[in-house]
Amino acid sequence: MQSAEKRVVGIAGIVYAVGLTGLLFQATRPQVIGLTPLNLILSFIVPLVFQKKWNPGLFMGLICSGLCGFFIEYAGVHTGLIFGQYFYGKTLGPDWEGIPYLIGLNWAMLIYFVVSTLSGRIGNAWLISLAGACIMTLYDFVMEPAAVKMGMWYWQGGNIPLQNYIAWFLCSFVLIRLYLMMVKPERNAIATSLLIIQMVFFIAIKLWF
Repeated sequence: MQSAEKRVVGIAGIVYAVGLTGLLFQATRPQVIGLTPLNLILSFIVPLVFQKKWNPGLFMGLICSGLCGFFIEYAGVHTGLIFGQYFYGKTLGPDWEGIPYLIGLNWAMLIYFVVSTLSGRIGNAWLISLAGACIMTLYDFVMEPAAVKMGMWYWQGGNIPLQNYIAWFLCSFVLIRLYLMMVKPERNAIATSLLIIQMVFFIAIKLWF
């Protein structure tokens, strides 16, 4: 990791630590939660700034991942047949028929992060998809309780069903495989670091918030 990348990762760690601290206090919690959309957008853009090679395939892969993720969520919310019965809150910002636009960006970001992390470590696209789906499901497992506490979305009855994690694994596997059909994976140290930082952030919220 180069010095500029190390500085960016250090700044990201500080930002997430400040956000976590703000969530611990009732007076600052609404302000921190209100910054969630901005944080999500910056977390997606910053690693892309350090992307070494840009090509039409990467652009199309990100767009495809975002759109597919968005419409999977649309079907999930409006049918309850994919992840279970849930609905979105207002934390993620503007929406279309109850689905925040940023949820598509979140899918694209996570797929980019996970594939970047596995790039160079696993050579086979099917194995990358399998390992990536496992990481995505682990990420969702630690994110779900924190997301509910932050008002991102809510589950009917207050319980997160096993169906959600099974669907996350299957959807992640398919979307990563589609992504790899368009994109030649390339390692991005900032993407990997942000993936870890976010998971630690969500675990901390689950434990302390």
